[in-house]
Amino acid sequence: MANGYGSSSGGSTSPIISTTQIGSTYTTVEDLKIAAPDGFHYMPDGTLMSDEKHKFLYRTNGVINNFNLKTSNIKVGGEKRPFSILGDGTFSLEVKNESGSYYNFVTHSFQTTQARLNHQTLKGSYNGYIQFPHAPQTEDIVNGAVNSGVKVVMDSDVATKMQVGDRVTGNAALDAANVTVVALDPDDDNDKEFSMSEAIVIANDAVLTFTGSDQYDVFLFAETGTKHENYSEVRFTDNSIDVNSSTGSDSLLLRKVIYQTLDIQLTFAATVSDGSSPAGLAGFSNSNQTIISAQIGASTGKIPFSFEIEAGSTHSFAVNRNPTMSDVFIKSNRTIGSFVAIEGEDVSESTYYRWSIDNLDGITAGMLATGTNITAGSKVSSYEEAITSLTGYQAEKKYIKVIKQGVEKIGAPTITRDANTKAVTTVQTGNIVFDKKQAAALDSDQIIISGFGQDGIKSLTGWDIELTDMIVTLTKPTSLVSSTTVNSTTVVVANADGVMDDVTTVSGFNIDSSVAEPTVTNIGSYTGSTATLTLSSAQSLEAGETLTFNGSARKITISGNVKVISAGSSPAYWNGVLGFALEKFIAATDES
Repeated sequence: MANGYGSSSGGSTSPIISTTQIGSTYTTVEDLKIAAPDGFHYMPDGTLMSDEKHKFLYRTNGVINNFNLKTSNIKVGGEKRPFSILGDGTFSLEVKNESGSYYNFVTHSFQTTQARLNHQTLKGSYNGYIQFPHAPQTEDIVNGAVNSGVKVVMDSDVATKMQVGDRVTGNAALDAANVTVVALDPDDDNDKEFSMSEAIVIANDAVLTFTGSDQYDVFLFAETGTKHENYSEVRFTDNSIDVNSSTGSDSLLLRKVIYQTLDIQLTFAATVSDGSSPAGLAGFSNSNQTIISAQIGASTGKIPFSFEIEAGSTHSFAVNRNPTMSDVFIKSNRTIGSFVAIEGEDVSESTYYRWSIDNLDGITAGMLATGTNITAGSKVSSYEEAITSLTGYQAEKKYIKVIKQGVEKIGAPTITRDANTKAVTTVQTGNIVFDKKQAAALDSDQIIISGFGQDGIKSLTGWDIELTDMIVTLTKPTSLVSSTTVNSTTVVVANADGVMDDVTTVSGFNIDSSVAEPTVTNIGSYTGSTATLTLSSAQSLEAGETLTFNGSARKITISGNVKVISAGSSPAYWNGVLGFALEKFIAATDES
């Protein structure tokens, strides 16, 4: 070539500058500081050689040092995920989804024919992106209204429209819950029928949407002459390999797995935490609100929430204080096995402290246990039997004879990922110890474990959340005066719902509050909603005027802000409901 960079065949190694003798000293190319053109370099003898020919002649082994790709769960709506590959050499990259389609790096879509990013040269770094699509989704029409139960008949063969684990949406109730497909043709008599995880009323001809999960396998191949960085293995707690956290490879293939999972709905609701049914809290209802819809690992800023609670007929609420994070809890269903007697324990009454349980995952000491056959007020607790010597003397000593932890793990945990939903479930077998003895009737019974506050919720569900700025607001009840009252403490009203003895005060246009607003001291003749009220001071009121009641109500609203630090697991052992323990901050009475 005229430029002296080599022949047209690319095979010339003729020097353009040879080593030169100056006096008795030899000067090299490096000494002369002559720069090689792009794609070329000088050899030690001063000859110019192309980078590609050098790689061919000397077979320099390249190394892929790192593969950077976010492997957290992909959003239901899809995501654009950048990636970078660091090192030197040659690589190929292939992405497959669960249905066997391949990602086309040119069209940025999935196709049935094989496609890959093939034999790419790596010099320092390679950057690109993968466009993950919306999760698999289908629609079909309901054939016949669903007024009760969990079975739904559709227009089409359900096997062509959905699979077990798919999220079902299509009306307000479905959209606000974690309703999933439980079974296809549950009775083996109708291939157009499926069953849901929850009984929801659905109108005839309603259009239902079925949203599934997906799995993406990402394969990074080190091509001939290139290798991966040395393999560094990471394992899960059950000793299975964590391919996404492991780095490098001891072969030419490096694999990562990314899941596209469904959003998890969190609903706030008022409830009673200890399983009791106090008279004042009987029959209340929630306007349950879906507060959060998030994926595992996701975080949010502050999200405002508000939901209403209505007391049962003739019942009233009053606010003792505003709720705190410690009043919020979740319930997790677990199954008790048989008792495991502690050495030296008194079992003469066939009652026991320690029991086997199907899953200890997330359970910690102090959590509340409730159920049909659970001794009321039982908590998870350690057991201790001590002997005290020299009682009453200065040298008194306490010796621990037997001690058992509240949670006793047996063996390694088992971690499984559902083939359809991609949700991960951890099961840790073992024993649980209660602070109160339990009767033999608890054997094989289902119980509820409740975790309170930020730590308890996180432990049982993996959801790390903060609730702040919470207040309770009363919806002040009003009523019309039924008949004229002249300088009397007795007032007949058309509606006394929400009024509470010795708590409620009364205001109105003709109420004499020169000293203080009168207090309702008694509710009599409570028939339906009408009642005769006794006030703390005499009043003169006209029939038909409106009275406002303060300090109590039939309806209250709990509001505040919620922040998700990290979203946790799907509701495998819990129902996705964050409960507010009303009995902790609300006074409730039955005024009937």
